[in-house]
Amino acid sequence: MNYLVEKVSEYMQQNHMVEEGQKIVVGVSGGADSMGLLFVLSELAEYFHLSLAVVHVNHGLRGKAADGDQSYVEQVCREQKIPCYSFHVDLKRFAKKEGMSEEEAGRYYRYQCFEKVRREISAQRIAVAHQREDVCETVLFNLFRGTGLRGLSGIPPVRDVIIRPLLCAGRQEIEAYLQERGIGWRTDETNLTDLYARNRIRHAILPYAREYINAAAGQHIQETAGLLKDIADYLDRQGEAAFDLCAEVGRQASVTIHHETFLTFDIVIQREVIRRAVSVAAGQLKDVDREHIEMIRALMDKYVGRRCHLPGQLQAVRTYDGIIIKKENASAETVKEAFCMDVRAPGKFVIPGPGMEIELSLREDYENEEIPINRYTKWFDYDRIKNGLTVRNRENGDFITLDGQGHRKLLKRWMIDEKIPREQRESMLLLADGNHILWIMGYRISDNYKVTDATKRVLVVRIKGEKSDGGQYQNIVDRGRSRYPDSRTG
Repeated sequence: MNYLVEKVSEYMQQNHMVEEGQKIVVGVSGGADSMGLLFVLSELAEYFHLSLAVVHVNHGLRGKAADGDQSYVEQVCREQKIPCYSFHVDLKRFAKKEGMSEEEAGRYYRYQCFEKVRREISAQRIAVAHQREDVCETVLFNLFRGTGLRGLSGIPPVRDVIIRPLLCAGRQEIEAYLQERGIGWRTDETNLTDLYARNRIRHAILPYAREYINAAAGQHIQETAGLLKDIADYLDRQGEAAFDLCAEVGRQASVTIHHETFLTFDIVIQREVIRRAVSVAAGQLKDVDREHIEMIRALMDKYVGRRCHLPGQLQAVRTYDGIIIKKENASAETVKEAFCMDVRAPGKFVIPGPGMEIELSLREDYENEEIPINRYTKWFDYDRIKNGLTVRNRENGDFITLDGQGHRKLLKRWMIDEKIPREQRESMLLLADGNHILWIMGYRISDNYKVTDATKRVLVVRIKGEKSDGGQYQNIVDRGRSRYPDSRTG
């Protein structure tokens, strides 16, 4: 038995890749790695009593060259008496339709084809041709781009029904095997360019590391990736146990993380719990990185109602019990929480209502200018703001200053005195500085923040909507007209 074939055989057995009598779908592009995989598995088919079927995908990107790849793979399969299933896709159009990069769309489409054939022929495994250098490229690519521990773990030899028998071998070993057997392969010229980031790692970074740092750099990267995989697997198990203790899956796949138990765990396990919660709520972890995890974890120290927006149309909201992670469009029955969003000047921020936003800006050159009397635009003394600004619904302890003498009134009492309907009180939007309310939108502002002759910087706050006159915001501002006109505040 050839050295490479024997090496792959041992690797497959160590990782329990196949069982006797199984059918395997083999992804074959026509390149050296995939041709090596096909012929190594062909030699092992008798030993393992395997049945093979080939899937080739023509991405339609390289014209006649891609058609030549397809013809070559089909010819080899006829000679070897192996069933071959070819697929053709206009990848540029497919990527645009799916909102993906061409590289991402190509991978997605290939695996869809593999799975389609696997189901049609009742195969148990899908074999793909990743090899040792691919592990190094993946680890470095993820490291440079930014990743967690799992992203530094390389490429798993087995994932669900997918197996990677050649991860134990390097590119030179595979090409030497093909040359020894007299087997040709096709060369994708795009792999020879530095058009893609992975190619630059392959052609420049790894060769430099081998020549000037350590000849075994690639091997060491792969070994380290293996160690990190073991650590990541351990953390997965610990994270799963912690998730079961402190998290609860609710309606519409929302996940509540209860803070009392959550805070007893080490920070590393907290991050694992959050990752699992996001994965449950979104169905995946695509585009969720360390920054998003830390944003969610930081919510535990925020006021009730604070939230952060996440990829996949998710949001995390601070509740009385902890944090709930749910879809942006989840129904109100899923969780009842207040709206709360930090805002700052200058800036524009989306607020509840069709096409609604709030815009904040600063002005210093306002002398002798008349302050607009406008329900949708208000001016404030910026330097009197102490705690930062939020747009939110009411909270316990909220108050407003009624006059220049500093007389205050609890917001709850003010709403009762003003005969605000009970069903409207919880949904009214406020501009707040801590518990001090600057603006009860649609009603009045606090005297404490009014612009005076001593004001140096003016904060201009404007509600904007689909109509320039703010007409789309009627549900908030038309609940009542202000009884507190003031030519200095509008």
